[in-house]
Amino acid sequence: MPLTTIFYLCISGAAFVASLFVHPEWGIYGYLVAYNITPRRHWWGMLVPSFAARYALIFALSVAGGMLIQRHKLKCPDVFSIHESLLGVFVALCWATVLFSPVPRVDDLHFKILKFTIALFMAGRVLTTRTHIKRLIWVLVLVGCYLGYAVHSGAGGFVGGRFDRGFGGSDFAEGNFLAAHFAWLLPLAGVKFLLEGKIAKVLCVVSAAFMLNAVVLTRSRGAFLAMSLGGVAALWFLPRVRIYRKQIIVAMIAGLLAAFSLTDVGFWERMSTLKSDQVVEDVSAMSRVEAWKVALRMWADYPMGVGVGQYFDYAGLYNPALAGRDTHNTYLRCLAETGIQGLMVLLALIFSSFRLLRNVEKQSANLEATVRGFYQTHAFALRVSLIVYLIAAFFISSVYVEEFYWLLMFPLFLMRALKNEPGYGGPSAPSTPEGA
Repeated sequence: MPLTTIFYLCISGAAFVASLFVHPEWGIYGYLVAYNITPRRHWWGMLVPSFAARYALIFALSVAGGMLIQRHKLKCPDVFSIHESLLGVFVALCWATVLFSPVPRVDDLHFKILKFTIALFMAGRVLTTRTHIKRLIWVLVLVGCYLGYAVHSGAGGFVGGRFDRGFGGSDFAEGNFLAAHFAWLLPLAGVKFLLEGKIAKVLCVVSAAFMLNAVVLTRSRGAFLAMSLGGVAALWFLPRVRIYRKQIIVAMIAGLLAAFSLTDVGFWERMSTLKSDQVVEDVSAMSRVEAWKVALRMWADYPMGVGVGQYFDYAGLYNPALAGRDTHNTYLRCLAETGIQGLMVLLALIFSSFRLLRNVEKQSANLEATVRGFYQTHAFALRVSLIVYLIAAFFISSVYVEEFYWLLMFPLFLMRALKNEPGYGGPSAPSTPEGA
Protein backbone atom coordinates (compact mmCIF):
# COMPACT_ATOMS: atom_id res chain seq x y z
CA MET A 1 0.00 0.00 0.00
CA PRO A 2 1.44 3.45 -0.94
CA LEU A 3 2.74 5.65 1.85
CA THR A 4 0.26 8.38 0.89
CA THR A 5 -2.64 5.98 1.42
CA ILE A 6 -1.24 4.84 4.76
CA PHE A 7 -0.71 8.45 5.84
CA TYR A 8 -4.27 9.40 4.90
CA LEU A 9 -5.71 6.41 6.78
CA CYS A 10 -3.60 7.22 9.85
CA ILE A 11 -4.74 10.85 9.82
CA SER A 12 -8.37 9.84 9.38
CA GLY A 13 -8.16 7.20 12.10
CA ALA A 14 -6.50 9.62 14.50
CA ALA A 15 -9.18 12.24 13.81
CA PHE A 16 -11.93 9.65 14.41
CA VAL A 17 -10.48 8.53 17.75
CA ALA A 18 -9.67 12.09 18.88
CA SER A 19 -13.22 13.15 18.04
CA LEU A 20 -14.58 10.54 20.44
CA PHE A 21 -12.11 10.83 23.29
CA VAL A 22 -10.51 14.30 23.08
CA HIS A 23 -12.94 16.74 21.46
CA PRO A 24 -15.43 16.39 18.57
CA GLU A 25 -13.69 19.26 16.75
CA TRP A 26 -11.21 16.70 15.40
CA GLY A 27 -14.00 14.84 13.66
CA ILE A 28 -15.00 18.08 11.93
CA TYR A 29 -11.43 18.62 10.73
CA GLY A 30 -11.21 15.03 9.48
CA TYR A 31 -14.50 15.46 7.66
CA LEU A 32 -13.28 18.63 5.93
CA VAL A 33 -9.98 17.05 4.89
CA ALA A 34 -11.81 14.13 3.29
CA TYR A 35 -14.38 16.44 1.68
CA ASN A 36 -11.75 18.74 0.21
CA ILE A 37 -9.49 15.97 -1.06
CA THR A 38 -11.99 13.22 -1.95
CA PRO A 39 -9.45 10.34 -1.91
CA ARG A 40 -11.18 8.36 -4.67
CA ARG A 41 -10.14 11.06 -7.16
CA HIS A 42 -6.46 10.27 -6.54
CA TRP A 43 -4.47 7.26 -7.64
CA TRP A 44 -3.55 6.49 -4.04
CA GLY A 45 -7.18 6.86 -2.96
CA MET A 46 -8.24 3.89 -5.06
CA LEU A 47 -6.59 1.70 -2.43
CA VAL A 48 -8.52 3.23 0.46
CA PRO A 49 -10.90 0.58 1.87
CA SER A 50 -14.49 1.01 0.72
CA PHE A 51 -15.76 1.67 4.26
CA ALA A 52 -13.23 4.51 4.69
CA ALA A 53 -14.46 6.11 1.46
CA ARG A 54 -17.78 6.85 3.21
CA TYR A 55 -16.15 9.68 5.10
CA ALA A 56 -19.33 11.70 5.65
CA LEU A 57 -21.04 8.94 7.61
CA ILE A 58 -17.91 7.89 9.49
CA PHE A 59 -16.97 11.36 10.68
CA ALA A 60 -20.59 12.34 11.36
CA LEU A 61 -20.83 9.36 13.70
CA SER A 62 -17.53 10.28 15.35
CA VAL A 63 -18.65 13.89 15.89
CA ALA A 64 -22.05 12.82 17.22
CA GLY A 65 -20.38 10.32 19.54
CA GLY A 66 -17.86 12.91 20.65
CA MET A 67 -20.60 15.44 21.37
CA LEU A 68 -22.21 12.85 23.64
CA ILE A 69 -19.07 11.56 25.36
CA GLN A 70 -17.34 14.95 25.61
CA ARG A 71 -20.49 17.03 26.13
CA HIS A 72 -18.94 18.68 29.20
CA LYS A 73 -16.33 20.26 26.88
CA LEU A 74 -18.84 21.86 24.53
CA LYS A 75 -19.22 25.63 24.92
CA CYS A 76 -22.02 26.64 22.61
CA PRO A 77 -23.20 30.02 24.00
CA ASP A 78 -26.69 29.80 22.51
CA VAL A 79 -29.04 27.02 21.53
CA PHE A 80 -31.08 29.02 19.04
CA SER A 81 -29.70 30.97 16.09
CA ILE A 82 -31.71 32.79 13.44
CA HIS A 83 -28.81 32.17 11.06
CA GLU A 84 -29.08 28.40 11.42
CA SER A 85 -32.85 28.66 11.20
CA LEU A 86 -32.55 30.30 7.79
CA LEU A 87 -30.45 27.39 6.60
CA GLY A 88 -33.04 24.98 7.98
CA VAL A 89 -35.84 26.84 6.20
CA PHE A 90 -33.92 26.75 2.93
CA VAL A 91 -33.43 22.99 3.20
CA ALA A 92 -37.13 22.57 4.00
CA LEU A 93 -38.06 24.60 0.91
CA CYS A 94 -35.79 22.43 -1.21
CA TRP A 95 -37.65 19.36 0.01
CA ALA A 96 -40.99 21.12 -0.49
CA THR A 97 -40.30 21.36 -4.22
CA VAL A 98 -41.22 17.68 -4.37
CA LEU A 99 -44.81 18.78 -3.74
CA PHE A 100 -44.84 21.68 -6.20
CA SER A 101 -42.70 20.48 -9.09
CA PRO A 102 -44.44 19.45 -12.34
CA VAL A 103 -43.00 15.94 -11.97
CA PRO A 104 -42.64 15.16 -8.24
CA ARG A 105 -39.30 13.49 -7.64
CA VAL A 106 -36.88 13.05 -4.76
CA ASP A 107 -33.40 13.71 -6.13
CA ASP A 108 -30.06 12.66 -4.67
CA LEU A 109 -29.43 16.37 -4.10
CA HIS A 110 -32.27 16.41 -1.54
CA PHE A 111 -30.35 13.95 0.61
CA LYS A 112 -27.05 15.71 -0.04
CA ILE A 113 -28.22 19.06 1.32
CA LEU A 114 -29.86 17.34 4.29
CA LYS A 115 -26.64 15.49 5.15
CA PHE A 116 -24.34 18.49 5.00
CA THR A 117 -26.84 20.62 6.91
CA ILE A 118 -26.70 18.11 9.76
CA ALA A 119 -22.89 18.33 9.63
CA LEU A 120 -23.08 22.14 9.75
CA PHE A 121 -25.47 22.12 12.69
CA MET A 122 -23.07 19.87 14.61
CA ALA A 123 -20.10 22.05 13.65
CA GLY A 124 -21.95 25.12 14.92
CA ARG A 125 -22.09 23.55 18.38
CA VAL A 126 -18.53 22.25 18.34
CA LEU A 127 -16.40 25.01 16.78
CA THR A 128 -17.05 27.69 19.37
CA THR A 129 -13.67 29.02 20.53
CA ARG A 130 -10.85 31.07 19.06
CA THR A 131 -8.61 27.99 19.03
CA HIS A 132 -11.21 26.10 17.01
CA ILE A 133 -11.33 28.89 14.43
CA LYS A 134 -7.54 28.91 14.15
CA ARG A 135 -7.36 25.16 13.62
CA LEU A 136 -10.26 25.15 11.19
CA ILE A 137 -8.60 27.69 8.92
CA TRP A 138 -5.26 25.90 9.14
CA VAL A 139 -6.91 22.70 7.95
CA LEU A 140 -8.41 24.47 4.94
CA VAL A 141 -5.23 26.36 4.06
CA LEU A 142 -2.96 23.31 4.29
CA VAL A 143 -5.34 21.15 2.28
CA GLY A 144 -5.53 24.01 -0.22
CA CYS A 145 -1.73 23.94 -0.42
CA TYR A 146 -1.82 20.21 -1.18
CA LEU A 147 -4.45 20.64 -3.89
CA GLY A 148 -2.61 23.58 -5.42
CA TYR A 149 0.64 21.62 -5.48
CA ALA A 150 -1.10 18.66 -7.12
CA VAL A 151 -2.52 20.88 -9.88
CA HIS A 152 0.95 22.39 -10.35
CA SER A 153 2.31 18.84 -10.71
CA GLY A 154 -0.11 18.03 -13.52
CA ALA A 155 -2.95 16.27 -11.70
CA GLY A 156 -6.33 16.24 -13.42
CA GLY A 157 -7.12 16.88 -17.06
CA PHE A 158 -5.98 19.84 -19.14
CA VAL A 159 -7.95 20.96 -22.19
CA GLY A 160 -6.87 23.79 -24.47
CA GLY A 161 -3.97 24.72 -22.21
CA ARG A 162 -6.08 25.09 -19.05
CA PHE A 163 -6.99 22.83 -16.16
CA ASP A 164 -10.44 21.52 -16.95
CA ARG A 165 -11.52 18.82 -14.50
CA GLY A 166 -10.75 15.56 -12.74
CA PHE A 167 -9.15 16.73 -9.51
CA GLY A 168 -10.16 18.31 -6.22
CA GLY A 169 -13.07 17.84 -3.86
CA SER A 170 -16.29 16.15 -4.88
CA ASP A 171 -17.95 19.56 -5.31
CA PHE A 172 -15.11 21.37 -7.06
CA ALA A 173 -13.37 18.94 -9.38
CA GLU A 174 -14.18 21.11 -12.41
CA GLY A 175 -11.81 23.97 -13.21
CA ASN A 176 -14.10 26.94 -12.52
CA PHE A 177 -15.32 25.45 -9.23
CA LEU A 178 -11.75 24.68 -8.14
CA ALA A 179 -10.69 28.23 -9.00
CA ALA A 180 -13.56 29.63 -6.92
CA HIS A 181 -12.50 27.36 -4.05
CA PHE A 182 -8.94 28.69 -4.09
CA ALA A 183 -10.13 32.27 -4.58
CA TRP A 184 -12.13 32.38 -1.33
CA LEU A 185 -9.39 30.56 0.60
CA LEU A 186 -6.73 33.15 -0.25
CA PRO A 187 -8.03 35.87 2.14
CA LEU A 188 -7.99 33.31 4.97
CA ALA A 189 -4.40 32.38 4.13
CA GLY A 190 -3.66 36.09 4.22
CA VAL A 191 -5.06 36.57 7.71
CA LYS A 192 -3.05 33.56 8.88
CA PHE A 193 0.06 35.20 7.49
CA LEU A 194 -0.66 38.36 9.47
CA LEU A 195 -1.29 36.76 12.83
CA GLU A 196 0.99 33.72 13.01
CA GLY A 197 4.72 33.18 13.64
CA LYS A 198 7.61 32.94 11.20
CA ILE A 199 7.27 29.25 10.29
CA ALA A 200 3.53 29.66 9.86
CA LYS A 201 4.10 32.68 7.62
CA VAL A 202 6.31 30.58 5.35
CA LEU A 203 3.58 27.91 5.14
CA CYS A 204 1.02 30.59 4.28
CA VAL A 205 3.21 32.05 1.53
CA VAL A 206 3.81 28.61 0.01
CA SER A 207 0.11 27.73 0.24
CA ALA A 208 -0.97 31.03 -1.31
CA ALA A 209 1.56 30.64 -4.12
CA PHE A 210 0.30 27.18 -5.08
CA MET A 211 -3.33 28.28 -4.86
CA LEU A 212 -2.71 31.38 -6.98
CA ASN A 213 -0.84 29.30 -9.52
CA ALA A 214 -3.76 26.85 -9.67
CA VAL A 215 -6.20 29.70 -10.35
CA VAL A 216 -3.97 30.84 -13.21
CA LEU A 217 -3.87 27.29 -14.61
CA THR A 218 -7.67 27.07 -14.63
CA ARG A 219 -7.87 30.24 -16.74
CA SER A 220 -11.15 30.92 -14.93
CA ARG A 221 -12.59 34.28 -15.96
CA GLY A 222 -15.20 34.11 -13.22
CA ALA A 223 -12.55 33.62 -10.53
CA PHE A 224 -10.41 36.40 -12.01
CA LEU A 225 -13.33 38.82 -11.94
CA ALA A 226 -14.30 37.71 -8.43
CA MET A 227 -10.78 38.19 -7.08
CA SER A 228 -10.43 41.57 -8.77
CA LEU A 229 -13.68 42.87 -7.29
CA GLY A 230 -12.81 41.19 -4.00
CA GLY A 231 -9.62 43.26 -3.89
CA VAL A 232 -11.65 46.43 -4.41
CA ALA A 233 -14.02 45.36 -1.63
CA ALA A 234 -11.05 44.71 0.66
CA LEU A 235 -9.87 48.29 0.22
CA TRP A 236 -13.42 49.55 0.81
CA PHE A 237 -13.82 47.66 4.09
CA LEU A 238 -10.25 48.14 5.31
CA PRO A 239 -11.10 51.22 7.46
CA ARG A 240 -13.21 48.95 9.69
CA VAL A 241 -10.05 47.12 10.78
CA ARG A 242 -8.53 49.18 13.55
CA ILE A 243 -5.17 47.41 13.59
CA TYR A 244 -2.99 45.66 10.98
CA ARG A 245 -4.14 48.08 8.28
CA LYS A 246 -0.65 48.76 6.94
CA GLN A 247 0.24 45.08 7.06
CA ILE A 248 -2.92 44.20 5.12
CA ILE A 249 -2.12 46.76 2.41
CA VAL A 250 1.46 45.46 2.11
CA ALA A 251 0.20 41.86 1.94
CA MET A 252 -2.32 42.79 -0.77
CA ILE A 253 0.34 44.51 -2.87
CA ALA A 254 2.70 41.55 -2.45
CA GLY A 255 -0.08 39.15 -3.39
CA LEU A 256 -0.95 41.19 -6.48
CA LEU A 257 2.68 41.21 -7.65
CA ALA A 258 3.01 37.48 -6.98
CA ALA A 259 -0.18 36.72 -8.89
CA PHE A 260 0.95 38.83 -11.85
CA SER A 261 4.31 37.05 -11.95
CA LEU A 262 2.54 33.68 -12.24
CA THR A 263 0.45 34.65 -15.26
CA ASP A 264 1.37 34.02 -18.87
CA VAL A 265 0.25 35.18 -22.30
CA GLY A 266 -2.42 32.48 -22.54
CA PHE A 267 -3.97 33.62 -19.27
CA TRP A 268 -4.27 37.24 -20.38
CA GLU A 269 -5.60 36.26 -23.80
CA ARG A 270 -8.45 34.41 -22.12
CA MET A 271 -9.09 37.24 -19.65
CA SER A 272 -9.27 39.69 -22.55
CA THR A 273 -12.51 38.00 -23.68
CA LEU A 274 -14.20 39.63 -20.68
CA LYS A 275 -14.38 42.81 -22.77
CA SER A 276 -17.90 43.50 -23.97
CA ASP A 277 -16.91 43.59 -27.65
CA GLN A 278 -15.38 40.11 -27.42
CA VAL A 279 -17.99 38.40 -25.27
CA VAL A 280 -20.34 38.22 -28.26
CA GLU A 281 -17.71 36.23 -30.16
CA ASP A 282 -17.05 33.84 -27.26
CA VAL A 283 -19.15 30.67 -27.56
CA SER A 284 -18.78 29.75 -23.89
CA ALA A 285 -19.91 33.16 -22.68
CA MET A 286 -22.87 33.27 -25.05
CA SER A 287 -24.05 29.80 -24.02
CA ARG A 288 -24.09 31.02 -20.42
CA VAL A 289 -26.24 33.99 -21.35
CA GLU A 290 -28.65 31.70 -23.18
CA ALA A 291 -28.77 29.39 -20.15
CA TRP A 292 -29.63 32.36 -17.93
CA LYS A 293 -32.48 33.30 -20.25
CA VAL A 294 -33.77 29.73 -20.09
CA ALA A 295 -33.70 29.82 -16.27
CA LEU A 296 -35.77 33.01 -16.21
CA ARG A 297 -38.30 31.63 -18.68
CA MET A 298 -38.50 28.42 -16.69
CA TRP A 299 -39.24 30.33 -13.49
CA ALA A 300 -41.89 32.40 -15.27
CA ASP A 301 -43.65 29.16 -16.23
CA TYR A 302 -43.12 27.48 -12.84
CA PRO A 303 -42.98 30.20 -10.12
CA MET A 304 -42.70 27.59 -7.33
CA GLY A 305 -39.75 25.96 -9.08
CA VAL A 306 -39.37 22.90 -11.28
CA GLY A 307 -37.82 20.94 -8.44
CA VAL A 308 -34.35 20.30 -7.06
CA GLY A 309 -32.04 18.89 -9.73
CA GLN A 310 -34.63 19.15 -12.50
CA TYR A 311 -33.36 22.19 -14.43
CA PHE A 312 -31.42 19.82 -16.69
CA ASP A 313 -34.60 17.95 -17.59
CA TYR A 314 -36.45 21.09 -18.69
CA ALA A 315 -33.68 23.19 -20.28
CA GLY A 316 -33.95 21.39 -23.61
CA LEU A 317 -37.64 22.26 -23.87
CA TYR A 318 -36.76 25.95 -23.95
CA ASN A 319 -33.56 25.69 -25.99
CA PRO A 320 -32.69 22.31 -27.56
CA ALA A 321 -29.03 23.31 -27.76
CA LEU A 322 -28.92 23.52 -23.95
CA ALA A 323 -30.50 20.12 -23.22
CA GLY A 324 -28.82 18.65 -20.15
CA ARG A 325 -26.70 21.77 -19.66
CA ASP A 326 -26.30 23.70 -16.42
CA THR A 327 -27.34 27.31 -15.75
CA HIS A 328 -23.78 28.36 -14.82
CA ASN A 329 -25.37 30.73 -12.30
CA THR A 330 -26.09 29.91 -8.66
CA TYR A 331 -28.88 32.42 -8.17
CA LEU A 332 -30.78 31.66 -11.37
CA ARG A 333 -30.59 27.93 -10.80
CA CYS A 334 -31.92 28.45 -7.29
CA LEU A 335 -34.74 30.54 -8.73
CA ALA A 336 -35.60 28.02 -11.46
CA GLU A 337 -35.51 24.95 -9.19
CA THR A 338 -36.71 26.20 -5.80
CA GLY A 339 -38.80 29.20 -6.86
CA ILE A 340 -38.73 32.77 -5.64
CA GLN A 341 -39.25 31.59 -2.06
CA GLY A 342 -36.05 29.53 -2.17
CA LEU A 343 -34.01 32.35 -3.66
CA MET A 344 -35.31 34.87 -1.11
CA VAL A 345 -34.34 32.62 1.82
CA LEU A 346 -30.90 32.00 0.30
CA LEU A 347 -30.38 35.75 -0.09
CA ALA A 348 -31.54 36.25 3.51
CA LEU A 349 -28.95 33.70 4.64
CA ILE A 350 -26.26 35.58 2.71
CA PHE A 351 -27.37 38.90 4.21
CA SER A 352 -27.34 37.31 7.67
CA SER A 353 -23.73 36.23 7.16
CA PHE A 354 -22.61 39.80 6.48
CA ARG A 355 -24.69 41.04 9.41
CA LEU A 356 -22.98 38.61 11.75
CA LEU A 357 -19.55 39.76 10.61
CA ARG A 358 -20.52 43.37 11.24
CA ASN A 359 -21.68 42.41 14.72
CA VAL A 360 -18.38 40.62 15.37
CA GLU A 361 -16.52 43.82 14.49
CA LYS A 362 -18.67 45.92 16.78
CA GLN A 363 -18.84 43.54 19.72
CA SER A 364 -15.09 42.85 19.77
CA ALA A 365 -14.22 46.55 20.00
CA ASN A 366 -13.70 46.58 23.78
CA LEU A 367 -11.59 43.43 24.02
CA GLU A 368 -7.85 43.34 24.63
CA ALA A 369 -5.89 44.47 21.55
CA THR A 370 -4.61 41.06 20.46
CA VAL A 371 -8.00 39.41 20.83
CA ARG A 372 -9.73 42.33 19.13
CA GLY A 373 -7.25 42.11 16.28
CA PHE A 374 -8.01 38.42 15.82
CA TYR A 375 -11.75 38.95 15.47
CA GLN A 376 -11.59 42.08 13.36
CA THR A 377 -9.07 40.66 10.89
CA HIS A 378 -11.01 37.40 10.61
CA ALA A 379 -14.27 39.27 10.09
CA PHE A 380 -12.52 41.32 7.41
CA ALA A 381 -11.07 38.24 5.67
CA LEU A 382 -14.37 36.34 5.80
CA ARG A 383 -16.22 39.32 4.35
CA VAL A 384 -13.80 39.42 1.43
CA SER A 385 -14.02 35.63 1.01
CA LEU A 386 -17.80 35.84 0.91
CA ILE A 387 -17.76 38.62 -1.67
CA VAL A 388 -15.29 36.70 -3.83
CA TYR A 389 -17.34 33.51 -3.75
CA LEU A 390 -20.67 35.27 -4.26
CA ILE A 391 -19.31 36.96 -7.39
CA ALA A 392 -17.82 33.70 -8.65
CA ALA A 393 -21.24 32.11 -8.05
CA PHE A 394 -22.61 34.22 -10.90
CA PHE A 395 -20.65 31.96 -13.26
CA ILE A 396 -20.94 28.55 -11.57
CA SER A 397 -23.89 26.69 -10.10
CA SER A 398 -23.27 26.36 -6.34
CA VAL A 399 -26.80 25.92 -5.00
CA TYR A 400 -26.00 22.41 -3.80
CA VAL A 401 -22.25 22.82 -3.30
CA GLU A 402 -21.44 22.05 0.32
CA GLU A 403 -18.51 24.42 0.73
CA PHE A 404 -20.79 27.34 -0.13
CA TYR A 405 -22.76 26.70 3.05
CA TRP A 406 -19.67 26.12 5.16
CA LEU A 407 -18.54 29.57 4.08
CA LEU A 408 -21.96 31.01 4.97
CA MET A 409 -21.74 29.39 8.42
CA PHE A 410 -18.23 30.68 9.19
CA PRO A 411 -19.55 34.01 10.54
CA LEU A 412 -21.69 32.10 13.05
CA PHE A 413 -18.68 30.07 14.20
CA LEU A 414 -16.75 33.33 14.65
CA MET A 415 -19.59 34.98 16.57
CA ARG A 416 -19.94 32.04 18.95
CA ALA A 417 -16.19 32.02 19.54
CA LEU A 418 -16.38 35.73 20.38
CA LYS A 419 -19.17 35.11 22.88
CA ASN A 420 -16.93 32.61 24.66
CA GLU A 421 -14.12 35.12 25.16
CA PRO A 422 -13.46 35.88 28.87
CA GLY A 423 -13.73 39.62 28.30
CA TYR A 424 -16.87 39.50 26.20
CA GLY A 425 -19.60 41.61 27.73
CA GLY A 426 -22.18 41.73 24.98
CA PRO A 427 -22.70 44.29 22.23
CA SER A 428 -20.43 47.31 22.60
CA ALA A 429 -22.53 49.34 20.19
CA PRO A 430 -26.08 49.18 18.89
CA SER A 431 -26.32 46.26 16.49
CA THR A 432 -28.79 43.85 15.05
CA PRO A 433 -29.66 40.56 16.75
CA GLU A 434 -27.47 37.59 15.88
CA GLY A 435 -28.29 36.15 12.52
CA ALA A 436 -30.83 38.86 11.66
